[in-house]
Amino acid sequence: METQESLEVQRARCERCLDDLRELSRIHIEIDFRKRRIVPDEPDWIFRLRKVYFHVIAITDSDISADGIHVMAAELRAAYEQMGILRKCLPREFRLDEEQDLWMEEARDGLADYTHPTMMNVMLPLTSGGFGDVKVDIFYLKTVVWLGHLIRGYTQALFYLAQVEDAKSELSSRLLSVLGNSIQ
Repeated sequence: METQESLEVQRARCERCLDDLRELSRIHIEIDFRKRRIVPDEPDWIFRLRKVYFHVIAITDSDISADGIHVMAAELRAAYEQMGILRKCLPREFRLDEEQDLWMEEARDGLADYTHPTMMNVMLPLTSGGFGDVKVDIFYLKTVVWLGHLIRGYTQALFYLAQVEDAKSELSSRLLSVLGNSIQ
């Protein structure tokens, strides 16, 4: 007989993901100076990563609830779109092959149900983008998977940014710590 984790345990996993994203946003600002301006010789990917940062801030301000996931999904979708473009700018060693098409597919297919509601799909269960049947366990699992992908991709991009900006080595250990948390 399978034992099912309690909703509280699954919700705690979601909260840990949000904590990891908060830590990544703090690390990001330590690496990338706040007053950076767009100039012709600055690479585009740095500003796309900054967009991811702003979406991460909005995601971490959301709560883990039926209403919160709809707010979070719009920000996740936008962050995924940026990561899909940004990923192509990163050297091979800073990206996972398995995530090649993940970003755009998930933004287009998985998260779109939550960000473009219609009169019909609002009545669907939460797992399908609606507001019905909000006590579904799979909702938390889906959220952890979405957040986990963002954590891994964002961490990889921050590793590269730290290398380009010749950031302090202790930031690498903090990034590794966050990455380790997301894999557990």
